Amino acid sequence: MRRVLAILGAGSATRAGVDKLFADLGGQPVLAWSLAAGQSAGCFDEIVVVSPADKIKAVETLIRERAAGARVVAGGATRTASSWAALDAAPNGDVIAIHDAARPFCPPSLFARCVEIALLDGSAVAGLPLADTVRRADEAGAATEEVSREGLWSAQTPQVFRRELLEQARAAAGERSFSDDAAALIAAGLRPKMVLGERRNLKITTFEDLAYARELVAKGLAGYPALPVR
Repeated sequence: MRRVLAILGAGSATRAGVDKLFADLGGQPVLAWSLAAGQSAGCFDEIVVVSPADKIKAVETLIRERAAGARVVAGGATRTASSWAALDAAPNGDVIAIHDAARPFCPPSLFARCVEIALLDGSAVAGLPLADTVRRADEAGAATEEVSREGLWSAQTPQVFRRELLEQARAAAGERSFSDDAAALIAAGLRPKMVLGERRNLKITTFEDLAYARELVAKGLAGYPALPVR
């Protein structure tokens, strides 16, 4: 079974106000963290990085310095289109792990665990059961009702799937786009398996997120993944 890691980094990053792929995080670009974690996991035969079309050369330079065997391909206009681009770029991949480049603190062990579960069950979507109270409010901000959090999860990445499940989801999706790949599978009538993720596996969306990530690194609460010895 050939296992492929697809790191998605083709988003516009407009909410962060900076280029998230290349933003400095502890002396390394944000993208380098996810790349190093994927390499350190030791469970992938191939790594594909999905980049904005106008930044492919810059991403290739970053990758070449850290993972000579990884490949860079152009992403699409939506996250879903970028996932399909990754799928096309790995025609021999039997298991595809899709990870957001903007989640730099994903532990290598989480990659390995999700791959192991997907090999057995077909899918593995990292996430956390909701712990906070969930409340619905109207447009004026007035609370209207409590929502039961039983069975509710906050999805993360990596999201790992056997290729045939992603192909089924793609065929059913048509031109639709989804918030993540698990949503595409659910829309196709499939039931991806949720797997307990990590609280430190945060996503950098806004500049405040980036500042918080930098603070964690500065305080020694998040370390750059150790690359395997060649």
